[in-house]
Amino acid sequence: MLSRIAAALTVVLLVSACAEPVKPIQAWSPSAAAAASIGVVTIANRSPNASEEDIQALRTALEQKIAQCARGPIKYDMQVRLDNFKLANTGMAMLLADNHEVAAEVKLVNPENNTVAAEYYVQERTHGSGLIGLAKLSGGARAISGDFADSVCSKVFLKK
Repeated sequence: MLSRIAAALTVVLLVSACAEPVKPIQAWSPSAAAAASIGVVTIANRSPNASEEDIQALRTALEQKIAQCARGPIKYDMQVRLDNFKLANTGMAMLLADNHEVAAEVKLVNPENNTVAAEYYVQERTHGSGLIGLAKLSGGARAISGDFADSVCSKVFLKK
């Protein structure tokens, strides 16, 4: 029985590791991404698991990272529709495995005419199990929010 659980868990981890964390819905060109900067970040929460502290951690991470990677002359508003914000259960991570996850639709809107310039679906996960996994997951909401913001910078704004 334990071997079946381990095999199923391995398959799930392998499949989720192959998933692309950022999926373009309406991608923009590299030149448009290079010319972009963000004026306002708004987050609409649709996740039943996200607390106000979690949302604030995500907003702070996005504002800080985006200020570093999106420095172009054209300002856009970033509208984030938060669909999932899940933090790992430490007991579950210790026994089997668990993960932090943030999933959201990210729209970049031109504030002058309210048109959507680009739209992406971003899903960031951090897996962990055992003592090493607990250390990996120890950052909680701030850590997964920082990873999410890094994905936005690297995949949406094409900056590392």
